[in-house]
Amino acid sequence: MSMKTLAGPVLGGLLLAGSPAAADAPDTIYFGGPIVTMKADALFAEAVAVRDDRIIAVDMLESVRAMADEETEMVDLEGRTLLPGFIDAHGHFLGAGMSALSYVDLNPPPIGTVTSIDDLVDRLGRAAGAADGDAVILGRGYDDTLLAEKRHPTRADLDRVSTEVPVVITHISGHLAVGNSAALARAGITAETADPDGGRIRKDAQGEPTGVMEGNANGLLRALAPAPDTADWVAAIGAASDMWAASGFTTASDNLVSPDQLALFRAALEAGEQTVRVNYWPRVRSVEAVRAFPAVTSGTDVSDGRLMLTQGPVKFTIDGSPQGYTAHFTQPYTTLREEDEAGYSGFPYWNDRAAFFEIVETLHRDGYQMTIHGNGDQGIQDVIDGYAAAQRAFPRDDARHGVIHAQFARPDQLDQMAALGITPSFFIGHTFYWGDRHKNVFFGPHRAAHMSPLAGARDRALRFSTHTDTPVTPIDGIQMLWSSVNRVSAGGETIGAGQRIDPLDALKAITVDAAWQVFEDDVKGTIEPGKLADFVILSDNPLSVGHADPDAIKDIKVLETIVGGRSVFEGETTSIVSRHFAAR
Repeated sequence: MSMKTLAGPVLGGLLLAGSPAAADAPDTIYFGGPIVTMKADALFAEAVAVRDDRIIAVDMLESVRAMADEETEMVDLEGRTLLPGFIDAHGHFLGAGMSALSYVDLNPPPIGTVTSIDDLVDRLGRAAGAADGDAVILGRGYDDTLLAEKRHPTRADLDRVSTEVPVVITHISGHLAVGNSAALARAGITAETADPDGGRIRKDAQGEPTGVMEGNANGLLRALAPAPDTADWVAAIGAASDMWAASGFTTASDNLVSPDQLALFRAALEAGEQTVRVNYWPRVRSVEAVRAFPAVTSGTDVSDGRLMLTQGPVKFTIDGSPQGYTAHFTQPYTTLREEDEAGYSGFPYWNDRAAFFEIVETLHRDGYQMTIHGNGDQGIQDVIDGYAAAQRAFPRDDARHGVIHAQFARPDQLDQMAALGITPSFFIGHTFYWGDRHKNVFFGPHRAAHMSPLAGARDRALRFSTHTDTPVTPIDGIQMLWSSVNRVSAGGETIGAGQRIDPLDALKAITVDAAWQVFEDDVKGTIEPGKLADFVILSDNPLSVGHADPDAIKDIKVLETIVGGRSVFEGETTSIVSRHFAAR
């Protein structure tokens, strides 16, 4: 990228001479391209001034350039577009970084290239060949519905990789895992092992475990992964920072299972490896475990005032994955698998509904914000019912409790969310990555058309965000915008035209409304004085491009990402959807 930068006042008509050096002069001024502030009453500006890590002026160019002194860097956007940095409303930052460094990539197209169990075994076999005696071979991202065999790998398949070294692979949804015989033995899983709460150990006709572990049972295998040391985690945070920054994100999201993990981020900050901000969510299943985290109020900074690490809502999971057949519905899946009983509609991750209601009520009473994973309409109803009961017991204004994914929320459930002040975050990439199969295999045309009901939420004045759930799918801000506006599948079909939204609403969902959801809209999400100088620079303006040709949004490139006034990525990132359709 070669945007023009000029130090000091420029004469000759381009810039007026600045005043003498002063302590309040900007470090940097951006001008020369569309500046989309995302501020409703002043959507565009000609120039933005930054000092230290904050925005100090947003105005007409003549007013802003008068603030410059000889040290001010003048950045000419040369027609490129400056926006608030994208905000990741839900992802798994640590896991994505560690996966990139330590896991065999088993993703199918359009993310990867694995299309058969033989492909999968071959990839894992190459890793096994380099493994030492204490290793566990780890892979993630396989999708049974896109394998030629149309089934999950089993222990027998993974025994082809090794009968001595444990092999554990995770489904693309993150809600299933498969282990070979050595992994099952190390985990102590036998025919006598009972299903855990909210999980199922799949067994064959003889009652022996097949290796496939659904829902909460997958943790029995994933616990076999060797514990990385602090240096490993710091490297993972660096790798994840690079991924998020390259896609235009200045804030990432993560789920933490222990407050001890905060030390990893602090180490990464000290080492200069964490370059994007992280909003973390305590992900535990007891009130005591939640209280072990350092804050109650979402948006609380725990990075010594740097706002690089903030606590967000408490995260629970009520059901699983639609494409993994573990999401919980009121109606059966359209196509059942060989092992499914008639009328199979998924299952809850909390077998004790009363215990779920109790923890939601207690945390609500104590002032915590919560956001709960719900994909199927029954799972979503459980979430809504839990929040409603808590509000009846302890009325509280502006709790901003959320539903993560909200994938198959019905219109009546959107009405309930609006009445209760619940805010959804939609996994909009399902329309692209799984849209064809949701329509033709899992749920049929009608239910598929109403998944990720963005327009329905907008029409009810619900503030919502969108997300990628990385590493389930790659972090990709342009894909999120394009999918929100177009809802086109990888196969080229429109999935629910009536739920498309316009480019401005799509941008809100990854900027100002994503910041609002976690009580950080006072410092993020718009370009206005006093807020953090977190920006993304794009090759084109999504608003004008999307108006002329909505499909062309996919071809917009991320050119630079700026966190607190400091550039953390410069390059040219092309969205996965642009690459996918160019290759067809």
